[in-house]
Amino acid sequence: MLRLNDKDWFQRLGQVAKSIGSREFHHELVDLFGASIRHDSCWIIRFSSTAAPEVLFTNNVADDVVHTYSESYSELDPFSDYWRNFERAGVTMLSQAKAQSNRTTAYSQVFLPQAHISDEMSIFLPTVGRDCFGLFLERENGQFSKADVERARLVFPALEGCHRAHIAWVFNNLRDVEGMELNGFANKPILIQDRLGTEVYSNDAWNEARVGVALDKLVDAFPIQDGAQARSFDDFVLKYEPLDRDFPLAPGGRIFILETNGVTQSGQALADARALFTPREYDVFSLMMEGRTTGQIAQALEISKGVIKNYKLRIYRKAEVTSERALVRKFALV
Repeated sequence: MLRLNDKDWFQRLGQVAKSIGSREFHHELVDLFGASIRHDSCWIIRFSSTAAPEVLFTNNVADDVVHTYSESYSELDPFSDYWRNFERAGVTMLSQAKAQSNRTTAYSQVFLPQAHISDEMSIFLPTVGRDCFGLFLERENGQFSKADVERARLVFPALEGCHRAHIAWVFNNLRDVEGMELNGFANKPILIQDRLGTEVYSNDAWNEARVGVALDKLVDAFPIQDGAQARSFDDFVLKYEPLDRDFPLAPGGRIFILETNGVTQSGQALADARALFTPREYDVFSLMMEGRTTGQIAQALEISKGVIKNYKLRIYRKAEVTSERALVRKFALV
């Protein structure tokens, strides 16, 4: 363990600061959290006001324990109830969370013994909307001491400050989400949903656009697919991109962006595609642009999946791209 005035502790703090904006940020953050507090394992869990807790990262935790928590006990987690009731950032102990929940029996008497957990300490770090990240330290034997709790409270402002900087970085750099280049992104209407379709963020431009356009219905009509999609309407284009599981605001969620419809450019792009591909390749291409999967295209055209995959490879080669996402950007996200 490190003392809070140790040189190494500050070096670790510097490492956390350097990792802002990276996928490893919260891993570095929970490591710093536990650097001066004796513990046996750690977790990072995303809590939501509307969905079950989601485990994002663990260290020194058996896979079967994570599976048991996720499948049977996540919705009984007293820390989840505590966050939903108070939405309060800061240090929270297992005893505090249990005192505010009326359904802790199975969690305390069954899950904790199975997981070899005798005490838990958490730090809640809000993200957007009513969601948060919970950083957890676990003890297999004994309880965290008052000194441990005081130490956690002393380091909390530093952890929270780094977390806020990381979230700000994410927003400032959303113009390249999973390879989707969105110039001038900050001025465009944007909606972010979690993996269950719950809204976790929308900017002012999106909320203003809602007044004149039935955006919610259009969003709900989008099929959940693996790749980028775009749908063109009379005056605008609604774009969709899945978010990586490590995306801080909504792991495994999706992002929507509303843009002015460049009708002339879109029409020219589709005309170029007709000239570039054979009639059958264009049939496959058109269904790909609608976000259809290989299986769905095969069913629609009554062709085997293997043949469809071969068509896709030829389409990529002729379009001079290497992926379906790049193809969508070239011909639809213009």
